Amino acid sequence: MPITTVRPRPCAIRSGAAPHLAEPATLPRAVQRPPRVLTFGGAQQFPVAEDLADNGRPVASTHEEPLPDPTSICCSVVRAAVEVLRGERPVAQLQRWLAPDVFDALGRRALLMQGATAAAGPARPVTIRRARLVRLGETTAEASVVLEDMDRVRAAALRLEARRGVWRVVVLEIG
Repeated sequence: MPITTVRPRPCAIRSGAAPHLAEPATLPRAVQRPPRVLTFGGAQQFPVAEDLADNGRPVASTHEEPLPDPTSICCSVVRAAVEVLRGERPVAQLQRWLAPDVFDALGRRALLMQGATAAAGPARPVTIRRARLVRLGETTAEASVVLEDMDRVRAAALRLEARRGVWRVVVLEIG
């Protein structure tokens, strides 16, 4: 049995109204303004020929901005790491400031402590008592932080290194 397709017949649309021809619409005159120029990060947006290597890629700049003082970063990272261990914060929030091996170790330790912190009850916020920082060079610093966690006083030690213009924690020890 052959399959047949039925095609609809085209039909004309009829209307009793005569077409109305109008003049084309015109837009109001725009006010002449100077063109806007968007700049991001300085006056020069595109590299000139002197800034390009032989292969066409930009040459790394030798002028780098100085890194900020890492003391506040130390305190923030230690406070957040203790909150991760207490189960109050996801470990993913620290990925930006931790080296990959430190991030993995903190995540494993948080999983181990997950059951122990559930029965502790309501928690008081972590309080930083003292932070001492020693700069070992332009791109390396070590710090010790004393903090108050619930009814305990704890110590943390960390080492920071500059990577791509930001401080990253490469060693973290929480006692």
